[in-house]
Amino acid sequence: MRFVCLLVLFVAGCASPDGYPDEVRSLYSTMRWPSDVRPDLEALIKATAPPDGEQGFARQALAVVNTCAWYRSWDAAVTRGDTVSAASALDAITNLVTRYPPEGDKAGREFVRDAAAKAAAGDPAPVRDYVDANCFDTKWA
Repeated sequence: MRFVCLLVLFVAGCASPDGYPDEVRSLYSTMRWPSDVRPDLEALIKATAPPDGEQGFARQALAVVNTCAWYRSWDAAVTRGDTVSAASALDAITNLVTRYPPEGDKAGREFVRDAAAKAAAGDPAPVRDYVDANCFDTKWA
């Protein structure tokens, strides 16, 4: 169900297909990313480019992938016992990622807040579930 909701966000964008690569690159450069987990931007552009004649969805695509990047960064830092990196990623999960779902997406907003709270308590399950469901095909740099 969460995957379907995120897929709907993925296709509900506002850019023209012709300018999509430039829009993705521009938005990417303005976002905060973990230093250890970044998407392959060109592969992401190809994988998420809208069909001809349809509106783009750069902001939604990058929000989903940025969420995955922070979740993956936090999980890896916790796994290797790197408390400094884990704390930095948790800060992004708590204060950045929780702002991505639109106001009207109550389920999405609840999920990211719950995932942040559980990550803060040391429970990686929601973070891993999100990454498995939404970024299984993302290529990472």
